[in-house]
Amino acid sequence: MTRIPMMKTYLVALPGGALFKILGIPIPWILGPIVFVVIAKYCSSLESDTSPIAKSMAFVLLGIQIGLSFTAQTFALIVPYILPYTVLTILMIGFSLIAGLYISKFANIDKMTALVGSSPGGLSAMIAVSDALKGNSALVTIFHTLRLVSVLFIIPFFATHWVSSSSPDGGAGELINTGDGSLWTIPLYVIFALIGWKIRDIVPASLVIVPMLSIGILQSSGAPFYPLPEVLFILAQLIIGAYLGHTVSLREIILSGKTCLYFFILALFTIGLGIGLSFLLSWWTAMNLTTAVLSLAPGGLVEMSITAEQTGGEPAIVSSLQTIRLLIIVLILPFVFKNAYKR
Repeated sequence: MTRIPMMKTYLVALPGGALFKILGIPIPWILGPIVFVVIAKYCSSLESDTSPIAKSMAFVLLGIQIGLSFTAQTFALIVPYILPYTVLTILMIGFSLIAGLYISKFANIDKMTALVGSSPGGLSAMIAVSDALKGNSALVTIFHTLRLVSVLFIIPFFATHWVSSSSPDGGAGELINTGDGSLWTIPLYVIFALIGWKIRDIVPASLVIVPMLSIGILQSSGAPFYPLPEVLFILAQLIIGAYLGHTVSLREIILSGKTCLYFFILALFTIGLGIGLSFLLSWWTAMNLTTAVLSLAPGGLVEMSITAEQTGGEPAIVSSLQTIRLLIIVLILPFVFKNAYKR
């Protein structure tokens, strides 16, 4: 019966989030559950499981949370950043793919698996592409999981302890809406969630992006939404953290051996490249450095937006630019890979 493993997983995740919160660790309600669930699976006989419905609802709530951070100035602020950000994102993607091809030459994996596995984002889409092009989807999953977990643990710490204290415009972002929105806006939350669910197979990360952009557009047009209790957003983060912990298997990573080590090094390289390019983006556009670092992180749209709120960045700008990165990866790279496969 799957309910018992689910309950155990969430019960293990809860103290992890609480401990990380007490210790002052960034995005504690996501990172804490990941660590506790992964360790519990490795050190005990825990058979983890999570609820797909709870995960979907959590993504919707986090999309709402980010959407509530949009203001009337958000879209005007984003426009000057789009071209520089897109250029730097394409550079990061290109370097990552070249590094992936280089790894395939001395690791025992085919070029297609290396290419798809080295993409800096779009985990679900890349697994689907790997299946279609007969790549090693198991390895692709492990590579992308390594990248995402590395991003979640490195970038928030870097943004919190190395960047935010020296970055200008600190405290600019707020994720929780404190306005007096009308009760009539609550049904809109449900409508946006249903739309996101309906098009989940068409639009990447639609459960996050549809509520985020819909609420963001309406709110920036002068229609404040009714503020939801902050505890709902904490619960959503806990659920996502438990889910990510459930998907990570230390045993599978260890069994992958040197190949996994190569792609872990690639993940670190991509993260370092993103940080380096973020300094260039900040210089080029005068963007808040914290916002630039989080926007160019190779993964974690939701987590980077939450980190922006905690470190004085602009969560609305981070989420919008991360959406551009995600769309470039999931809409363009599959065609690139398919053409490369045909040749």
